[in-house]
Amino acid sequence: MVLCSAAACAAVAIPKNCRVRKLLNFFAALGSGPIVFMFAMFALALLGSYPAGGVVSGTLDRVLFDLMARMVAHKPTGDIVVVNIDEPTLTALGARNLPAYSKALLDRMGLARSIVLDLPLAPGLDYGSLERGMQDHPQVILVRPSNATDVSGNPVLPLPRALADHAAAISQRDVTIGHYGVVTGFVPYIRTASGTISHIALDALRVARIEAPVPFEDYLEPYAPSVDAERVQAVSIVMPPVEATRQYSYLDVVQGRIPGDAFAGKIVFVGHEAWLGEGTYQTSSLHSEAISRVQLDALITEAVASGSLTRKIAYPAEVAIQFVITIGIALICFVVPGRAMHLAALAWVPLIFAIALGLLLFHVWLPIGFLPVVCILIYGFFASVRHHRTLMLLRREVSELNTVLASIQSSDVTKLTSIPALAAHGELRHIESMIHEIRLWQRTYVSMIDRLPYPVFLELEGRLAVRNDKANNLLLPDASDAADCSLKKRTAPLNMLKQKIDAALHAAPGTPREIVWRSREYVLLCEPLAEAADKHGQTNAWPASQLISLIDLADAKNYVAYDKEMLRHVAHDLRSPLTTILMLIERRSAETAVADATQHDHEFLRNLRRYADYSLRIAKEFMQLARAERLEKDTFVPIAPADIVRDAIDQVWFAAERKAIKLHGPEVSADTLLIRANPDMLVRAIVNLLDNAIKYSAHQTEIRVRIEETNDRHVALHINDQGIGMSDDTLQHLFEPFYQAERQHDIDGGVGLGLPFVRAVIQRHGGTIHVSSVLGRGTEFVIRLPLFP
Repeated sequence: MVLCSAAACAAVAIPKNCRVRKLLNFFAALGSGPIVFMFAMFALALLGSYPAGGVVSGTLDRVLFDLMARMVAHKPTGDIVVVNIDEPTLTALGARNLPAYSKALLDRMGLARSIVLDLPLAPGLDYGSLERGMQDHPQVILVRPSNATDVSGNPVLPLPRALADHAAAISQRDVTIGHYGVVTGFVPYIRTASGTISHIALDALRVARIEAPVPFEDYLEPYAPSVDAERVQAVSIVMPPVEATRQYSYLDVVQGRIPGDAFAGKIVFVGHEAWLGEGTYQTSSLHSEAISRVQLDALITEAVASGSLTRKIAYPAEVAIQFVITIGIALICFVVPGRAMHLAALAWVPLIFAIALGLLLFHVWLPIGFLPVVCILIYGFFASVRHHRTLMLLRREVSELNTVLASIQSSDVTKLTSIPALAAHGELRHIESMIHEIRLWQRTYVSMIDRLPYPVFLELEGRLAVRNDKANNLLLPDASDAADCSLKKRTAPLNMLKQKIDAALHAAPGTPREIVWRSREYVLLCEPLAEAADKHGQTNAWPASQLISLIDLADAKNYVAYDKEMLRHVAHDLRSPLTTILMLIERRSAETAVADATQHDHEFLRNLRRYADYSLRIAKEFMQLARAERLEKDTFVPIAPADIVRDAIDQVWFAAERKAIKLHGPEVSADTLLIRANPDMLVRAIVNLLDNAIKYSAHQTEIRVRIEETNDRHVALHINDQGIGMSDDTLQHLFEPFYQAERQHDIDGGVGLGLPFVRAVIQRHGGTIHVSSVLGRGTEFVIRLPLFP
């Protein structure tokens, strides 16, 4: 609370539009909880830098290091060779006889720049052959059997003095072990009573006079072999793969099967592969493959020779990077709006790994520790805060929608006003569905208005807020004003037309009027959509929104009556849902909390969805009818009418199966019959007829489809059902728009545009449609289409 108060006080002295003030206001609104959470997350990120935290996070860091090491590993030098004492060698030469072959082995490898006998010299064996070989080859290096010393500081297991005197170096082999038992590096020097002893990799390179590309002294770091052990200086390495060193068999070398020049200029390690008394070693956390001691020492030497050394980043730099990454993900959640926040957060987490990989290219390792977890927790926390805010907003929208629905004077809608707020279970899913329905309404209505063949305006609170393309064309400036792009000239036509419309509507509100615009006469149609109310809730005489259309009499004199009736029906059926959407949008900015209702929430959602579905069905069938009336013959292709019928039956057979209705046909008198048609539209028309036949037929009846050629070069398509039939009065109005044979008392039925669509399609194909029916016995539709050619 102190932090929030400080932020609020600081905001007072900062300019209003300053970004800092906006951020402080955000913190003040956020509350102390998120700020405390951020401090806790930063502390968790720092925990990974401490040894105690590293015990937990180090496992992930080890795996990540091994993955990245593969990407940045240096190319092997090819200067390291391993000679293995393997099973065939022990079988052929015998374990106790191996020292006798030492001189022969050294002679075969005489061209090597240094030779490391990386194996324990067991006491009691004759090393005369080895001593003679070392006299001839002074580049031989021996290893200490053990670093343990007695009370006097002397080695517990000393090397034979004769061999020690001829050795180019006597080396130690201490390594560092990390998580998963993986070897992470080596100890360059150890100090004993007799002096400092170098690691075998350093001595091998020194004797071979090979200079490492990077000085290992720059990569020294403290390392504790155990909890109570004294810290020593160690060097971390990027372990090369086993394939980085060439491998030979001891037996092959001694018997001369490996040419001597294979060792020329190389560093050769000789050791046991079959006898694993010195243990095996893991070189990566990504696999369980273990290697022998001699192979490990050879790989460490290869890493030093190729410059594959690394060191942990300095602690201040590590803290700074962790702070920047933590603050960065927090700022993303604070500042980035909407869906972009999720994308930015998802991109920010991989940035952690990219930084670690980039530093590793420069031989610096950044342990990421708990950073990924911290970023995910911060993202999850603030995403949940946004989700909660959005949920609260949507709850207010639901209450707002209830209020709007209650204000609509419609018997079908006013019954929803008592619906309570949504239940907690499944709330987000229901709200998401509702918002989706509203957006779908908006897109449908805008698309439908834009497709109308005459200018249409939507007036909201006295201004022409929305208009279609035809209306835009109506407002194009005159040729004399085309060059003048001033705002006044561009808005003048709209203002003038608005004045004419207002004058006509005030003279006779709610009735069709004729106006003159640019020497042309237009019929003005207006349909109120929502009533306006003042701040006291009183209804005004002038509507808050209305749909206005202008019909050019010169272009559509014969269609005025038809278009007027059509527009009235469409506007009537769309008025309630569209009014809901418009009022919801206009009142969306209101932040006043509305008390939640307390019952029947699920019924509200179902009714809302039914209204949306009904509106969408109107729009869909209306647009289908408009498309059929504008059908052009250049889209027609020759096709067999039987194929049209088969496609239609394929679309309705499942509905027929559900009522056990048998579909017979098509029965064709001649398979060679062809017509010119738009297949999609004609199939849709036949589907409409078959759907009606199935809908109004009882279970276990039959529907027959028959195709025959007439004497006047036409095709006659007969569709007979055994349904309920129709009266003569119904037949007279059957093809009228919005007429339904059985009036529904709710919105779950059809909208009455299916048969007008069928007639429009048939007429555009140059055909006719006839219907005959007997109540209680069934109906027959006969479609006549001209043959092709």
